[in-house]
Amino acid sequence: MIRIITDSTCEAPDALLHHPAVSVVPLSVVFGQTALRDGIDITREEFWRRLPTADPLPSTSQAIPADFLGLFEQYTAAGDEIVVVTLSAKLSGTYDSAINALNSLPAAPIDVIDSRTISVGLGLVLQEAVSMVDAGASRDEIVARLVRMREKVHLIFVLETLEYLQRGGRIGKAQAFVGTLLKFKPLLAVVDGEVVPVTRVRSRGKALETLQETLLQRVPQRGAQVRLGLTQAMAADEARAVGAKLAASFGTSQVFTAALGPVLGVHVGPSAIGAAAYSED
Repeated sequence: MIRIITDSTCEAPDALLHHPAVSVVPLSVVFGQTALRDGIDITREEFWRRLPTADPLPSTSQAIPADFLGLFEQYTAAGDEIVVVTLSAKLSGTYDSAINALNSLPAAPIDVIDSRTISVGLGLVLQEAVSMVDAGASRDEIVARLVRMREKVHLIFVLETLEYLQRGGRIGKAQAFVGTLLKFKPLLAVVDGEVVPVTRVRSRGKALETLQETLLQRVPQRGAQVRLGLTQAMAADEARAVGAKLAASFGTSQVFTAALGPVLGVHVGPSAIGAAAYSED
């Protein structure tokens, strides 16, 4: 059997995350001196209840090599092969932790891939990997496809504020927006694994429209082969509406919506909405 291991920043439908071939390694969110494992010690609902009153702002912690090594040893002992796909190495040390675990088992049938994305972008990558497992693809075929995907998954976020991203230290090139956003809503993208500024607009409604327009420009394909993922932080109705409009514009029914989790939530804050699109040429 081929096992797919991802991390808890991957946002995808529950059925996909609980697929028999899938395992999810948790990152942690740290309130004060207490580290809580995403999806194990703290739920998304509990996190979003706690965040508005948290002082200081919680921090996040990457997965550690032991988190991966235990699964590696368990699955390879059973004769399984493994494909690991993590959030961008430019946003977390989780990829390096998986590589360190792999170095303890140098001959094992394991590949580790930096997805160069996060959230529902990573969710689309996981969706492809599981689809290929179900279709009987080999490990080499799955790895080759996921590596090709990295250039074709486009992810854009609308934030209410850059405050959380700035305080969390993950602002990257979006630092260019700081100081100009008192009356603006920022749009950010993940490009080659890094957070980059897209544009800024004056209203939330216009920001969500611009998100859709930008995604349609960056993914020129149309039709049923286009796949979409939406994530949201306490903005479920808005996200569903954006997803429906994008699906109609792309001409596809392949769209899912997932709640945004604690590890990314620390950095983007409440009311964030993200959309990812992917299509083969």
